[in-house]
Amino acid sequence: MHIGSPAMDTRTPGGGMKAVEVPSRRFGKYIVRSRLGQGGQAEVFLAEAVDANGEVLRVALKLMRPGSAEEKFADEADLMGLLSHPNLVGMLEHGVAFNRPYIAMEFLLGGDLGEVMAAHRRSMQPFPAGMGVHVCLEVLKALAYFHRATTKTGTPLDLVHSDVNPANVFFAGDGEVKLGDFGVASSSHVDIGPPQGMAAGKLSYLSPEQTRGERLSPASDLWAVGVMLHELVVGYHPFQRDGASDEQIIASIRNPKLSIPDYVGKPLISILQRALSPDLKTRFRTAGEFAGPLYGYALDTGVLATRAQMREWLGNVLEIVG
Repeated sequence: MHIGSPAMDTRTPGGGMKAVEVPSRRFGKYIVRSRLGQGGQAEVFLAEAVDANGEVLRVALKLMRPGSAEEKFADEADLMGLLSHPNLVGMLEHGVAFNRPYIAMEFLLGGDLGEVMAAHRRSMQPFPAGMGVHVCLEVLKALAYFHRATTKTGTPLDLVHSDVNPANVFFAGDGEVKLGDFGVASSSHVDIGPPQGMAAGKLSYLSPEQTRGERLSPASDLWAVGVMLHELVVGYHPFQRDGASDEQIIASIRNPKLSIPDYVGKPLISILQRALSPDLKTRFRTAGEFAGPLYGYALDTGVLATRAQMREWLGNVLEIVG
């Protein structure tokens, strides 16, 4: 069974706010319009096709680079074929055209969280705390499903995403939040993902056990959500500093010394401290265990965002990003 793919540095399905224009060309039934992202193993394009009703369908088309491992690319397509959840980027189809394997995914107009965070920094506007909490709750919904995913016969996969970070969190035009890019997902029951002992994912979001090449669990993904939550509600990354070397970042991850300002509030500080505990016995073990106190905090403080508020906020953000 093929499930998984090599690490990639690409913003797969998200909103082409920084798309690079390329000459329009046909790829199978798709017409390629612009490049959305690229990595060592694949490149992703905004493409269009005509559906069965004659309507134009926009997709994020992920094409394997020539010379890449075709089996690994097929693994990712197989995994996406097993997954179906409102908070996960969905695959429309996969196949081969002109001897290049491809995965057609839903195109998400709102881009990715990394772009949105950068836009707020450029405009010197703080990221709204309520929206930050909402985004993390939606990612936790995605992970709750992902960690419990099974094969079609019901066998648990025990998946770990391994690369949760803002560049892999996407926004649909209606305000939905979706987690994507399953290229380095690992499983304790299926032979997928990077070799044992090899860390994969974005360095500054790796958990302490990932930096040591140890066996991963859902707690590793929850650590990464904790890092994102810290960025969104505190206003800066807990471990990444300007000019810091990779070795310094790894050292701060393995021995975190959190200093969270009082303006964050004691309930949220407590949640962050547990989410970013280097001790697996102390850290949140499941997405639900993390989401419970975070949802309670949102209710108690009145910051829980509605879908309508998300749509309005995202519309304003897209104007900022331009």
